[in-house]
Amino acid sequence: MMENSLLKIDKRAIFYKVFCPSIANEVRIPAHFLRHISEESPDKATLKCLSGGTWNVKLQCDEDGLLIQKGWKKFQKNNQLENGEYLVFRYDGALQFTIRIFSKNGLERQVKSTNIQASIDGGSKRKRPEKFPKQTCANGENETEHETPRKKAALETEEDLLTPNIPQFVKCLKGYNVKKSCFLYVPRSFCDQLSTSGNKRAAVLRNSEGKGWKVNCITQNGYHAFCGGWKQFVSDNNLKEGQVCVFQLVNANELKVSVFNDPSESLLKLAAQR
Repeated sequence: MMENSLLKIDKRAIFYKVFCPSIANEVRIPAHFLRHISEESPDKATLKCLSGGTWNVKLQCDEDGLLIQKGWKKFQKNNQLENGEYLVFRYDGALQFTIRIFSKNGLERQVKSTNIQASIDGGSKRKRPEKFPKQTCANGENETEHETPRKKAALETEEDLLTPNIPQFVKCLKGYNVKKSCFLYVPRSFCDQLSTSGNKRAAVLRNSEGKGWKVNCITQNGYHAFCGGWKQFVSDNNLKEGQVCVFQLVNANELKVSVFNDPSESLLKLAAQR
């Protein structure tokens, strides 16, 4: 009888890249993959590989999503990457990626890094290489979350929603938006458009059915966020990590919220803009 440990499937998110000159200086993280990264405004990450090496890299946000930049060239040099090789990035959480390298013949190569302790900030101790359970990868990203077809949670199309002359912002929900602390960062430019009452800002969030929930907009350490009332809105509307919400200011301190379970690439790019 096969042991239970052999039946376990690693559900951590992955994406792949084919190494070529276009990614010699930087690597773009796929827009759909950003839903797995719970940190707000990430600016650095850690890369690991089976050689046991660790590399600290810098991240850069742009209008199309997130880029791995400073430190990437050192990773490719230390691991002697060649054109046509496949790189499988597994997200371990806490802004750490483990990378497996496959040669053009399809076999995983046992990399012997030229600098096991390479990083921007210093070295790290060698760790025993870990084994990866079998995973399924398609279109550059694993399909764990897409095994069951998702239904649209809003009736409007994205084109109808994203109207330039309406104040709005887009968010891809992270773990901290819907669990535990349960709050949502709000762009300062948007928060400034909400009127105050007694040194407090509050807003009413309305779902696609027109039902409203009052939430408080607080300011702390230079950040603005929906806090009081947001948790109830999340619970009553069954919001989940990975969904995308479009917030539109339709009246004074009144926001229309449209929720998408299966957002398009363009909507995810908007959500990636901080």
